[in-house]
Amino acid sequence: MTMSSLKTKVKYALRRRLWWIKALQEEREKKKYLAELRSAPRTTSSASKNVFLLSVDSLGAKHLGCYGYSRSVSPNLDLVSKRGVLFDRVITQASWTKPALASIHTSLFPSVHKADSAGEAGDRVGVQSANILSDRFCTLAECFRQGGYGTAGFTDGGYAHSFFGFGRGFEHYDNAAGGLKSCLSRALRWVLHHRDKPFFVYIHCWDAHFPYTDRPPYNRRFIDKRAGIVLDSRTRSEINKGQRKLSPREMEFLRGMYDGCINLVDDQIPFLLNELERLGVADKTILAVTGDHGEAFGEHGILEHTECIYNEVLRVPLILCGPDLPAGTRISSQARSIDIMPTLLDLCGRMSPPNIEGVSLVPWIKGQRQDHLVAVTETERRGGQVAIQDGRYKLIQKKGEGGIELYDLVSDPNENTDISKTQPQLLSMMEEALASWEYQMEKLRQDYWSGGDKAESNEVSPEVLERLQNLGYIE
Repeated sequence: MTMSSLKTKVKYALRRRLWWIKALQEEREKKKYLAELRSAPRTTSSASKNVFLLSVDSLGAKHLGCYGYSRSVSPNLDLVSKRGVLFDRVITQASWTKPALASIHTSLFPSVHKADSAGEAGDRVGVQSANILSDRFCTLAECFRQGGYGTAGFTDGGYAHSFFGFGRGFEHYDNAAGGLKSCLSRALRWVLHHRDKPFFVYIHCWDAHFPYTDRPPYNRRFIDKRAGIVLDSRTRSEINKGQRKLSPREMEFLRGMYDGCINLVDDQIPFLLNELERLGVADKTILAVTGDHGEAFGEHGILEHTECIYNEVLRVPLILCGPDLPAGTRISSQARSIDIMPTLLDLCGRMSPPNIEGVSLVPWIKGQRQDHLVAVTETERRGGQVAIQDGRYKLIQKKGEGGIELYDLVSDPNENTDISKTQPQLLSMMEEALASWEYQMEKLRQDYWSGGDKAESNEVSPEVLERLQNLGYIE
């Protein structure tokens, strides 16, 4: 082991084990909120609907009980899903955070908003500049603010940092809010002082992102035997390049650590629900829970998520509960992350901006539609990859490798058997669907970008670089 690699191991080990410092910070934020709650005057909340959008980084649907997971990782989210609407098959539009969040906030595909960039998250080294979300696109927060809503966002920076354009439309955007527990306390403090008018609160937390926090008791709940591996960026890269092979014990250890991180997130849900009740806004607030992407554990030879466009990464949860949302509703039709924005606006009686690509899912919630929406996922990783799925069949095109794969998701939901060689007519049909989608995207790009326009990028500041390093994105 080189001195550089040893220093990296020590750095990650310290970061993961100093969880108690973060716990002290979380308790301090909670005490601030509770103190202000006790002294705050009683106010009447707005009659309009509010929205509380919680996005959990790396939260894959397949690791939640309400989506069929065998481990009791998410009992509280499972209960929330029974109180509202669960969308069983929601496909993200990108396999890593920045373009995935940009699609949620603009209802546009990555090839249109251009927030993806091959050099930013590949081997996670040497990031100097980064693509940002252009202000030519109207965001979800801007739509709510234009409608008279108070808007606030809370995150621990990373690729959700306001530097990348995600703070637009928010009156208050906190890049230093810590994990979900800190984010919730800060967000509830903000709600306490802004509940006299409708509000849109957004949280993006990183608690489930690698390298998984070694925090008791979550680091023991789903692990039989510990293994001496830390999933830092260097290790992830070595594994995905075939330079290192994980033992079954190491893989199970990482999976257990990930499940423990999800369980940590899940344990914060009762606090959120109880405090919305205490603030007198619960019966007027729509709670939406989703993930930007999931996490892979070697199902297709890939660990983590950045380079993977199989459904262990692409299928994310979407749970909605609140006023006028029918309890215990499960919708099996395929939807997309780009549909979140128009759905939340529609539920609040707001119009979506023109030239977006998502649609409101309210007709599905009301039982007026049952059809699948065609979902496309894009990434610039590995020379460029794109996947299109229509609810049954899925086509993957690996542009850099010149490969193509086709799966029947009904008979083969885990994408184990490529049928591209045995089903030429079906392959041709899906290739035509992809070509049609690409033609539509080119037309939409022309609406937003003039001929010579390139993606907007800025030099990454030292503060943002440090946040990305703390989250394991870069060395």
